[in-house]
Amino acid sequence: MAANSTSVSRKNFLRGLGAAGAGGLVVGAGGGFAGGRASAPSSAAGGNATVSKQPIVIGSGSPVTGLYSGDGQMMIRGQQLAVAEINARGGVLGRPLKLAILDTQAQQPDVMKTVFQKFVSEGVAAIFSGFCTYTSVEFPVVAQAGIPTFHVNTWHGNVDFVKQHGIKNIFQGDPSETWYGPGMAVLIDDLIRTKTWTPSSKSMAIVTSNDPYSLNIAKTFQAQMTKSGWTTTMFQQFTAPQADWSAVLVNIRNKPPGIVFFSDYAAGDEAAFIKQFRQSPTQSLVYQQYAPSIPQYLNLAGSAADGVLWSTVVGILQNDPVADPFQAAFTKKFNAAPGFSNAGDQYDLVHLWAQSAAAAGDPHDFAAVNEIIKNTTYRGVCGSYRFPDDYLTCYPYPDETKDPSLGMPHLTFQIQNGKQVLVSPAPYTTGSFQLPPWLKK
Repeated sequence: MAANSTSVSRKNFLRGLGAAGAGGLVVGAGGGFAGGRASAPSSAAGGNATVSKQPIVIGSGSPVTGLYSGDGQMMIRGQQLAVAEINARGGVLGRPLKLAILDTQAQQPDVMKTVFQKFVSEGVAAIFSGFCTYTSVEFPVVAQAGIPTFHVNTWHGNVDFVKQHGIKNIFQGDPSETWYGPGMAVLIDDLIRTKTWTPSSKSMAIVTSNDPYSLNIAKTFQAQMTKSGWTTTMFQQFTAPQADWSAVLVNIRNKPPGIVFFSDYAAGDEAAFIKQFRQSPTQSLVYQQYAPSIPQYLNLAGSAADGVLWSTVVGILQNDPVADPFQAAFTKKFNAAPGFSNAGDQYDLVHLWAQSAAAAGDPHDFAAVNEIIKNTTYRGVCGSYRFPDDYLTCYPYPDETKDPSLGMPHLTFQIQNGKQVLVSPAPYTTGSFQLPPWLKK
């Protein structure tokens, strides 16, 4: 496929990243970055330096319960692994880290505000929130405190809020959802152009939750495909969670599309859909957004998921010299492999913060820590984290930047024989697209 035609070889690119170390680029979670230096605040008695060994508390606001608890478990485990590694190397400035976990449930505004207020009142050094609200109602709480705060809510409204209000301490550790639709449209064009796949018709059936995030992804995909001459056979919204897809599938089967585009992020919804679709499949490519990254999805969908395409704007790289040690360590610690997204991004963000806090010399000098984060390019297990402007969000490769060292890769996987195969973009690919088993050759 076209994504593999680039002149940059995977081997040479990764070798280059492994050698990088100057110009603000920090690679991986190397040993020693947070250890060996102890904070030395002045004592009240007379200015003599004293070394504090009190733990540095950082907050995890994650969905422990509710619809997104599967994602929440991955987030917390990624954070816990990072904390364990940092503490094993001496902590941050000689002080151990302690992770305080609060349940954000389904990110209701009142719950999120309460969680953020509690973290602020407890004086945490950083907050890792995973998901947050669409209204950003909780952001002013931490903006006023200045605490370095990280999330991967993947919602353009959150980064707009940060820029519009001049906030300097809330970082979105991935690109926004607006890139999902256009990125998938480009991949489809590549598959057709290279004759890897020929659609049964230039038509699309779009199924999306009425969640603003999912709905925006569906609409941007539809708009981009319409520009390329595709027509829409259906645009169906639903309220999550939903288990019975009979009515939706009747409409799909009555007018079979060239592609079924399913935009949601709940593993149960998407697994139930593909299982019911496979009972009498149409000659349609099937794309399911993000949820297949969660291990729960494959456990529920089983072999019915073979052939499904899915993508994430933040995901763990495969067969990668930075990501592979993380995956091995995660599996050893939790006796289970990480999911393909939020375990890795939370692990990366904790390490990125820890390095920045150590460089600042004081984890509670928030202005200094935030400035260092803003000006750092960090190569983690999910690719490159960089916050180049006042939105304080990452930009995707290759959708926005063509330099893979400066953008977070927009990863597209295909499930093949129960395995996740990364099919785009180069140089990160681990395999190539295959026709789904239900499509006629």
